[in-house]
Amino acid sequence: MPYDPSLHLFCHPWELQTVVHMRRTWNRPARVQMAPVLAPTEPWEGTSVVTWGTAHYDPATGLFKLWYEAWNAERPQPLVSLVCYATSTDGVTWDKPDLGLFEWEGSRANNICWMMRESAPWDYLDSPQVLVDPQAPESERYRMVIYARVAAIRRHAFFVLTSPDGMHWTWHDEPFLTETGDRFHCIYDDRRGEYWLTSRRADLDRDFAADPPIPRIRSVERWRSPDLREWSGPEILMRPDDADPVDTEFYSMYPMTAGNAYLGYLEFYDRFVERLHTELVVSRDGDHWQRLERTPWLDRGTEGAWDDMWVFPSSNDPLVVGDRMLVPFGGRGTAHAGRRYRMRPARCRIGLLEFGRDRWAALTAGQDGGEFVTEPAEVTGDHLCLNVDAEFGDVRVAVLNEHGGALEGFGHDEAVPIERDAIEARVCWDTGDSLEALRGRRVRLHVTAARASVYGYRFD
Repeated sequence: MPYDPSLHLFCHPWELQTVVHMRRTWNRPARVQMAPVLAPTEPWEGTSVVTWGTAHYDPATGLFKLWYEAWNAERPQPLVSLVCYATSTDGVTWDKPDLGLFEWEGSRANNICWMMRESAPWDYLDSPQVLVDPQAPESERYRMVIYARVAAIRRHAFFVLTSPDGMHWTWHDEPFLTETGDRFHCIYDDRRGEYWLTSRRADLDRDFAADPPIPRIRSVERWRSPDLREWSGPEILMRPDDADPVDTEFYSMYPMTAGNAYLGYLEFYDRFVERLHTELVVSRDGDHWQRLERTPWLDRGTEGAWDDMWVFPSSNDPLVVGDRMLVPFGGRGTAHAGRRYRMRPARCRIGLLEFGRDRWAALTAGQDGGEFVTEPAEVTGDHLCLNVDAEFGDVRVAVLNEHGGALEGFGHDEAVPIERDAIEARVCWDTGDSLEALRGRRVRLHVTAARASVYGYRFD
């Protein structure tokens, strides 16, 4: 999601000055269907298809693209992990095209788009992250960042592959960040104009290999780069604290811009019972992160379901399709493999979530009503729109000056009530809906509501 300084979301607590008789409610996404939308159906996919990869939606063509890992626990390396490619027109029914690029058991009729045997001596890959840049040179329109390892000597590093179409990839033998991995995320932060890579604490793997092993806890660190070549860091972003249960680890964190600030998926791993769910975390500047609720945003399936052990979103921002956000997610019905990987091959599938655009969290009022006042914000457009669900209630908005004083013509008495469910409900007063006279000024919003939820606002 691009950085949008005009979009103010109420999942970010610093947007609010005063809240009376309203509660922040977090919006959990719904499963589009309870069954997986993608499962291993081909011999080369082994026991698992995994969203330790990337999903992309092209609004110009209406086509969904998915790069995912396929795990073959019973195969010798480098065939233990492959990158496969699939497409869809609705995010639910997926096509696995015959790409004809890599041979599998004597045939090229498969959807494998990358296999590590093409890049010796590196013989293992993890978490392929695909970045799509329409402004890049055609040969580099798609960039895949992968973690790779020489298993025999525990040598590991990250690499960048390039492609003009997302299917035909060129390997560049230029390793970087050789002290971290394996689970990671890589994004481009358009607010700062730089790439971020988040992974485990540096030297974690070396600590584990020490004799005797040094105790380790998975946490989240970040590296930054202007060009995917030169990197600075690491900087600690998230680690478990005393309020977390014993044996809590943070398996990974995917950060993204959300409106005028940041939001992230935090993979919460309870190592004691080997379960993993996903929480939401927020940040105003991208450097200091908060866990506001500490409960699952994406929770595991019911006992015995295909996703009853682990659940985690794909490594990309939500896919915006009209007024919906779609989130492919990985689910598994097996615990962490650990040292017994070949004895207990993982069983992973891919599901799909959906929720209303930008509806991460709301301020909600009951039948007795409530109100809130925002912190000052610059009017950057000629109209004000609320993301609001007031289908069974009403919401009214007054615009105040930055010190809280009334502005003539924009009070509650002049406000036209909003009584509908809309992602962008334009706010009107008796004099109309134009804020042109206030453009460039800093103002506060005083919102009253009953039986309604307000998710955020935008100057449009």
